[in-house]
Amino acid sequence: MSNELLNVIRGRRSVLRFTGEPVSEEELSKILEAGRWAPSYANSQPWVFIVVKSEETKKKLGALVERIALFRRGKVALSGHGLGDPAVVIVVAVDPMKDPRHHVEAGAAATQNMALMAHALGLASYWAGIYGEPAEREVRRILGLPRGYRVISILPIGKPAYQGESERADLSELVRYEKF
Repeated sequence: MSNELLNVIRGRRSVLRFTGEPVSEEELSKILEAGRWAPSYANSQPWVFIVVKSEETKKKLGALVERIALFRRGKVALSGHGLGDPAVVIVVAVDPMKDPRHHVEAGAAATQNMALMAHALGLASYWAGIYGEPAEREVRRILGLPRGYRVISILPIGKPAYQGESERADLSELVRYEKF
């Protein structure tokens, strides 16, 4: 029995380099729509998605990602700047005032939905986690985000320059029933 959603989930991999081909407005709209439909506590929807296409802004964000992210050394070198030359970047930020207890989870769910939709459309992405100071402060400055917003992720998106690979632990190693 085939399950299309499970196949998308299983097939998504982080890709750190992109071809430079554009992402269409229709594709971008579908990705953003997937983020909009992420679950959030009491339907608070505390997120905002900042779409970045400007090369200058992408380079600033890329320089930040290069400084703070832990890339798998020796596996894939980034080309260009620290974002791998994506066609578009989506920054996921949240307003803790809309959901003081669960804003991080909501932003993470929105990021995951968008990464999965990108993959379903034949595009690629990787999740650059930014949550925590001083990186968040720098992203807020670059993008003009109001004080108080938290930055959850930077999601570069584009046509993949290679096929990502990874392994997963066997399910029997991860699942416990009733008790640990």
